[in-house]
Amino acid sequence: MSTVDESRARALEVLRRCMAPSGFKASAFEGGYPQVWARDAGITALGALVSGDPELIDCTRASLETLGAHQTDLGMIHLNVDTRTGDVTTENAGAVDANLWFLVAHDAYRQHVGDEGFTRASWPRLQAAETWLRYQDMNACGLLEVPEAGDWADLYSVRYNVLYDNVLYVAALRAMAGTAAALGEDASAYDARGRDVARKINLLMWLDRPWDGHAFGAQLEELKALRLEWFLLYQNTATLTEAPFYLPWTGFREFGTTFDAFGNSLAILLGVADEAKRERILTHAHAVGADDPFPIKAFYPPIYPGDRDWREYFRSRNLNLPFQYHNGGIWPFLGGFYVAALVAAGHHDRAVRSLALVADANRAGKHGPWEFNEWLHGQSGRPMGHPQQAWSAAMFVYAQDALERGAPAFFGDWRV
Repeated sequence: MSTVDESRARALEVLRRCMAPSGFKASAFEGGYPQVWARDAGITALGALVSGDPELIDCTRASLETLGAHQTDLGMIHLNVDTRTGDVTTENAGAVDANLWFLVAHDAYRQHVGDEGFTRASWPRLQAAETWLRYQDMNACGLLEVPEAGDWADLYSVRYNVLYDNVLYVAALRAMAGTAAALGEDASAYDARGRDVARKINLLMWLDRPWDGHAFGAQLEELKALRLEWFLLYQNTATLTEAPFYLPWTGFREFGTTFDAFGNSLAILLGVADEAKRERILTHAHAVGADDPFPIKAFYPPIYPGDRDWREYFRSRNLNLPFQYHNGGIWPFLGGFYVAALVAAGHHDRAVRSLALVADANRAGKHGPWEFNEWLHGQSGRPMGHPQQAWSAAMFVYAQDALERGAPAFFGDWRV
C-alpha cells in the first residue's frame, strides 16, 4: 500500500475517532480539543462529505445542529461547544470565521446530501448568521473588519481587513446565494455582495501597479470611493507597489507583507484570483519554500522579535516563535487546501507531489506514526501540536478527492 493510500485509510480512522453524538471533536486525543469547534467542524465537513461514509456525513449534520442550537440572539455562532457537557466554552472569545464556516459547511452539506427539509429548517439560522457578519463591517465599506487574533490565526497579528476572512466571506455569500436559490428565495443580493467583496479584495489587497498612469489613477479613485484612507497607502508608501500574492491584511495606513497560505489558496479555489494572479501566487509559494519540507507554512516568512508586527504574546506557551504555529509553522490541513488550489489551477503534477508530502506530514508523529498532528515546525518538519486532528485527516481526504475528480468539490468555477 502506498503512503497516499495508507494516509486515506488512516485519515478515515481518525475521523471516526473524532465522532461524537453532538458532532466532530476537533481532536480525538484525550488531552486535545474535545469540543465541536465551528471552524474545525466546517473544514472537517469538506472531507467528511466527499468520503462517502454515511456515518461521517451524519456527523457533519450533527455538528451543524449543535452549533446552530447555541447561536446567540444576535446571530453569532460560538467558537466551540463542549461534546462532554454541551456547554459553550468560554476560554476563547468569539471569532469571525465561526459564522463564515457555519454558512459554507451548511451549503456543502446541501450540495452533497440535498436534504431540503434540513436546509429549510436551518434557513432562519443561516440568515441570522449572515446578518451578524454584516455588522462586522463597521464602516460600510463592504469588507469585514476583524480584530487582531480574531479568526483561525488566534495568536497572530493580522488585523482589520484580513484577507482570509474576506475571501471566506465571498464563499459564505456564495453559499447563501446557492442555498437561497435552492429554497426558491431571492439569491441576487447575496450574489451581488459576494462579487462586490471579491472586487474590493482585488482592488485593495493585490498590488500590481499598472504601467498606465491613467489606470493607476483610476484605481486610486476607486479606493477613495470606499470612503477610507486606505488609498493613502498607495500614494505615500514607496515599497507598496507590487507583490506576487494578496496582502494578508490592510489597516489604517499600514499593511502586512507575509504570505498567507490560507487566504491565497482560498482566493484561487473561489476564483477571486484570475489565472495570472493564481500563477504568480503558486510560483511564489514554491520559489520561497513555503511548501517545503511539507505543504504548507501558514504565514511566511516568519515575524521575528523587533519586527513591527512582532507581539510579546507570540511567546505564550512557547507557541508562536519563528517557524512555529501560525508564525511560519506547517499545518497539514492547510496542505489540503494548497493541493486543492493546485488542482483548481491545473497543476496536476505539482498537486500529486504535494499530496504525497501532506501524507508524509500526517504520517509524522511525536510518539508514533500516523499522528495527523495539528502543526509541524516550519524548518525541521517535526510535529509540535496535538495529534489526531479531525481537520488534518479530513483535508487529506478532500485533497485526494479533488485530484481524483479533477476539480475541488463545493468550490466550482465562479469567476468575478
